[in-house]
Amino acid sequence: MSRSAARRIPEPDFRALFESAPGLYLVLTPDLTIVAVSDAYLGATMTRRDAILGRGLFEVFPDNPDDPAATGVANLRASLGRVLAHRQPDAMAVQKYDIRRPESEGGGFEERHWSPVNSPVLDAQGRVIYIIHRVEDVTEFVRLKRHGSEQDRLAAELQSRAVRMEAEIYHRAQEIQEANRELRRLKDELEDRVRARTADLERTLQALRHSEDQLRQAQKLEAVGRLAGGIAHDFNNLLTAMLGYASLVRARLKPGDPSLRDIEEILAAAERAARLTRQLLAFSRQQVLEPKVLDLNAVITDLGRMLQRLIGEDIDLVTAPAPGLGPVKADPGQLEQVLMNLAVNARDAMPGGGKLTIETADVDLDEGFARERVDLKPGRYVMLAVSDTGCGMSASVRARMFEPFFTTKERGQGTGLGLSTVHGIVKQSEGHIEVYSELGHGATFKIYLPRAEEPLGALEAPDPVVPGARPLEGSETILLVEDEEVIRRVLRTSLELHGYTVIEAGDGSEAIASCERREQPLDLLVTDVVMPLMNGPDLALRVAAIRPDLPVLFMSGYTDRALIHQGLRRSGTAFLQKPFTPEALASKIREVLDEPRSQAA
Repeated sequence: MSRSAARRIPEPDFRALFESAPGLYLVLTPDLTIVAVSDAYLGATMTRRDAILGRGLFEVFPDNPDDPAATGVANLRASLGRVLAHRQPDAMAVQKYDIRRPESEGGGFEERHWSPVNSPVLDAQGRVIYIIHRVEDVTEFVRLKRHGSEQDRLAAELQSRAVRMEAEIYHRAQEIQEANRELRRLKDELEDRVRARTADLERTLQALRHSEDQLRQAQKLEAVGRLAGGIAHDFNNLLTAMLGYASLVRARLKPGDPSLRDIEEILAAAERAARLTRQLLAFSRQQVLEPKVLDLNAVITDLGRMLQRLIGEDIDLVTAPAPGLGPVKADPGQLEQVLMNLAVNARDAMPGGGKLTIETADVDLDEGFARERVDLKPGRYVMLAVSDTGCGMSASVRARMFEPFFTTKERGQGTGLGLSTVHGIVKQSEGHIEVYSELGHGATFKIYLPRAEEPLGALEAPDPVVPGARPLEGSETILLVEDEEVIRRVLRTSLELHGYTVIEAGDGSEAIASCERREQPLDLLVTDVVMPLMNGPDLALRVAAIRPDLPVLFMSGYTDRALIHQGLRRSGTAFLQKPFTPEALASKIREVLDEPRSQAA
């Protein structure tokens, strides 16, 4: 035998290795067909390899028909959908998913509980080619939790496994905990060094503790913001349907009909709810901004008279604008909202009158200043300071003042969204906000916005949609893509009442199929932004390859920042924020259709 032959290592049989792996694994294609399974998985699910390979996942493992509350199929399908849509692993909470017994063992279903993780396998182009479905059978763990202590022997056998499983479940659930553990580890190391070093190192440790508190607060606000944004998105969808159907009923009623007053009350209530969701979106940094390069001094000057009326005559309004102030890039309407919310907050802190001071300045923030603030980078900024001589705030109030719905006012006197809205707008504008306040000594809010490099007036936003400003009727054909059926129905009805021909699609695949029918005339694509499997911007790119001259109008209850600023804003495509009335939609559609195709496309 030659020396080279002796060194040759046989190629391992990877399928045999996979099938004999101790874990419970299933390999799926993107259409959820089972193509590989481990022996451990077969044993746990009482199935045979030749009986399940090549079959659909939910054909082999359906919900228990005897359990009307079963959600295993729906939850697993949703998780797999997220993996396909985002190409990222998706860890699920513990699921009740009953398993069918073989007929040889009596048939029927056996109650089981699982802890699943679904992970994508991507090809060189980043497409999902397989999904690895890994589960842990936690049935005994769940039964132990449900029934309390059982016999000592069973408890002893399950103790180590239960502890390990519980630690893994809770470890997956929160990435924030990992960051906090790392910070605590670093803090402990620094505390050990402080014992042998000078007082200067003690100040360094104090700075680290301060940064940790800031990080915890930022993570907490981020988590609450994601929750608030999701709630606002779902609520905006409901409000769109409510506004739509109420407007349709109002259009059918004759003048003088007694029901008109009730419909107007419904519409007014829906508009108030829409304002509330806009505040939630502002806090969660998921609203659509229309930025332009502007002079902050000019914004304050233009708003001065309104601010004085807002705070009342017993409060002295003083402005101190810095001469030659640098420009900032922000949404002027949102900056006005910031100023008004801070003015209202100051007014409520000075019930007996006082002084409100608004000042601006150009500042250069160095590394030392930025290092003490977890979300701030060094550089050139424009500072906006709003100070009052009111009652001030305690440390406990300062720690929670930016949380949504937190308020120190009596019930019914405030929503608790004013300062959280300010926080969201500043963060979405890539700025920083901090507060200096003590009880009995007033408060100062300092906002730092990055200096803009562009000249004043750049990034001008398009005019807002004003229903009635242009004709609403048309005869064009519109492809309407919306995954929420109730919204799709009301939008179709309202558009058909305005003379349009509407082709519906519940998802991106249906929309693409309609576009590929060349005999079908299409004049406009109207699509939701956030949809399962294929989002609106991706759909627009696919449609542009088929019909390059077809203009697009996006609509959404909320929009992910990266999706908006890297996709919609870059392409210049029209956008309509939910909730909206049928008249606002018809007006925006008319605006897009009446533009030259080179701009609308």
